[in-house]
Amino acid sequence: MENKTDLTKSLAEEIYKQNLELLEQRRRVEQLLYSVSESVFAINDKYNFTLFNHISEQMLSKKRDEVIGTNAKQLIILETDKGEPIQLEQFCFQTDLSKAEMEAVVLHSTDRSYYINVKSAIIEIADGTKECLVTMTDITHEKELEKTKNDFVSVTSHELRTPMTIIKSYLWMLQNEKGGPLSDKQKEYVEKAVRGTERMLNLINDTLNISRIEQGRIEFHIEKVNYPELLGELEAEFKVKTDERNLYLKMEIDPKVSDVWVDRNKLREILTNFVGNSVKFTKMGGITVKVEMQDDGMVKSSVIDTGKGIAKEDMAKLFHKFSRLDNSYQTVAESGGTGLGLFIVKSLVEAMGGAAGAFSDGVDRGSTFWFTLRSQPPETKAVSSIA
Repeated sequence: MENKTDLTKSLAEEIYKQNLELLEQRRRVEQLLYSVSESVFAINDKYNFTLFNHISEQMLSKKRDEVIGTNAKQLIILETDKGEPIQLEQFCFQTDLSKAEMEAVVLHSTDRSYYINVKSAIIEIADGTKECLVTMTDITHEKELEKTKNDFVSVTSHELRTPMTIIKSYLWMLQNEKGGPLSDKQKEYVEKAVRGTERMLNLINDTLNISRIEQGRIEFHIEKVNYPELLGELEAEFKVKTDERNLYLKMEIDPKVSDVWVDRNKLREILTNFVGNSVKFTKMGGITVKVEMQDDGMVKSSVIDTGKGIAKEDMAKLFHKFSRLDNSYQTVAESGGTGLGLFIVKSLVEAMGGAAGAFSDGVDRGSTFWFTLRSQPPETKAVSSIA
């Protein structure tokens, strides 16, 4: 009997020591997390706080002792920048790592709001239970700087557009000899000035579009559009461009394709940009616009040309702001582009629920630029802005 008592006592002491060690380890971890410069908190499977560091106290205006053991859903109020609520379940206890992170979401505190990046991780406790460790990084200052930059670009572009439009008008009058006849040399100079002015206006307009996109100020009016019918309307416009350069134009439309859910004007802009690019960089052969229905219900449009093609090492440069595949003066002068068109087009396509991309077999082997569109109505029938 005495041996059993001693054994029980020994086991109890060992358990006590282990619990003491675990408690000491947790205290050390809490001290480390308390000293980091980001908000860190942990919640258990019931979404009650088990950890709350000093940055969390500052951001949420709550003391650690006040929140430990309380439900995190009552304190952590998150939204997208469009005002859509975000639940803790959306990123906590997620085995899919892509869902465990969220960028530039809004955290509402009692006295102010923050822009934050959120990361979460699942941690296993010694007793077999699991907790979610959440890190919130305050990026409010960066977002404010970004807004200041975008506002500056927007205002400057607006201010530049007015005098450039006036210059273009006077150049048009000169070009049409409203002030008297011009010599051949003077006509050459005016034509170059007109091309330069048009390129500058395109750059200003594209910069304004980029600014609106990044600030989420582009409005969309999503409606059902008969796609083959719209392509028929645009075919005549495209043919004018291809005929000027003695190129063929083919339209290959899958009979399964009927309606797409898009902003009609934005779709015209996307098609005009892709076809226009193909015309610029194709000297022989022509352009094929191929439209087909995919198995996932999306409509895929491909603009296929027999032009310059794209080197493999240049593919990654596409669809980025101010990206060019050749920065020589000759290429810039020939294309007259701003380096913003593909970025704008990709942003518009993605905002309407699609995707965009490109591929090429190499230099002088032609290129294919493609994008997808919804054939079914989106969950919300009108998209007001993009961010």
